[in-house]
Amino acid sequence: MHSTNRLVLGSCQRRQTFHTASAITEQEWDKLASEHFDTTALLRAVDAVDELRRDLNDIDGGPPQLRNDLFKLHQLAMAVINRGARSQVADLFNLAVDLEGQVSGLMTALEQVQETLAQLTSLYPESLSYGDDEAI
Repeated sequence: MHSTNRLVLGSCQRRQTFHTASAITEQEWDKLASEHFDTTALLRAVDAVDELRRDLNDIDGGPPQLRNDLFKLHQLAMAVINRGARSQVADLFNLAVDLEGQVSGLMTALEQVQETLAQLTSLYPESLSYGDDEAI
């Protein structure tokens, strides 16, 4: 029995045909037991995405604050580096440090999501076939 799913990869959609779970081996099925993957990790990944949304969502229809802050950082860097505005050096580096911390937190959240997905996909049964790829 075959099932068809569509994957969206960037702007390219692919239709992939694969065998249903009845086509996997007993050894592969055993590998999918709960001691090999904690499904609550997926809920923690959802929490991580929610954290990302708080930082990256548009505010009242405007751009995310991170975007605004990066533009402000650019303005400060232009003033300090290109125009020699010594009075703005502290502001430049205070904002840069704040943004670095914020982006580091975003990266940590994304890494958590990626690690969770990598753990799950490492259990991928080899007997499932993705051989019938066709571009849509």
